[in-house]
Amino acid sequence: MFWERQNKSGDEVDLKLARDLPDDTPEFVLRMLIDFEKDAAKFCFSGAKGRILDAGCGNGNLAQRAMRDETTEMDIVQFIGMDFSRNMLSRAAFRAKDDQKASFLQGSITHLPFQDQSFDWIVCSGVLTCLPTLREAEVALGEFSRVLEPGGVLVVDFFNRISHYTLVRKYIFGETINPPEYVSPSEFKKELENAGFLVVAHRGFDFKPCQGYLFMSRWRRLIDPCFVQERLSRLLERKVIVHRPELSLLGYRIFVKCIKK
Repeated sequence: MFWERQNKSGDEVDLKLARDLPDDTPEFVLRMLIDFEKDAAKFCFSGAKGRILDAGCGNGNLAQRAMRDETTEMDIVQFIGMDFSRNMLSRAAFRAKDDQKASFLQGSITHLPFQDQSFDWIVCSGVLTCLPTLREAEVALGEFSRVLEPGGVLVVDFFNRISHYTLVRKYIFGETINPPEYVSPSEFKKELENAGFLVVAHRGFDFKPCQGYLFMSRWRRLIDPCFVQERLSRLLERKVIVHRPELSLLGYRIFVKCIKK
């Protein structure tokens, strides 16, 4: 398994690993991705309190960034990080070794090893999109609802099936753009409602005109030597979307915060 074979460590290495980036990734792009993780962590964990589950925690990047940020208000009674990869769990546990409230275990989001109403807050980032079928995604949402207290919060993300460049990939390049990897905002909202959740907020990311990173192309110096598309996306994310949240639904990756009814 890919995740189990990774043996390098360090914040920059983990960042490149999570994004499948080459070793020579430009420093500007790494800084931009760190900004993304900070903003995503704040959205996911700001206001978190009580018993918290990071479902699919990976190497613990988002939770660690939230805990290091003094402006992210959290009141943790217990924090549990869960992932299917033992290697990723060992990384996350090492980074949280001084946190007496944190513990880690191996598990699957489609079969959560917890009793009903065990948590007050659940974060699941970058996991639902990796499930092989829509049915499994529905089962996972049902499991989140089962282990959350009434009024508990779920924060989860998805890739937007109707963003500008997923439409280009589908209609121009003939790629398959299907759930659960890609869903539309209305489809995802319906799935959440069917699982017993009420959407209360969302935050969109990645508004680049072109898919991926042009720096990974050998033609980057001719096409986009100044990282214009990355700069444009970051400007929209940090200066526009925060004031016009409805525009989040145009992003490629969208985080959703909802409450169990």
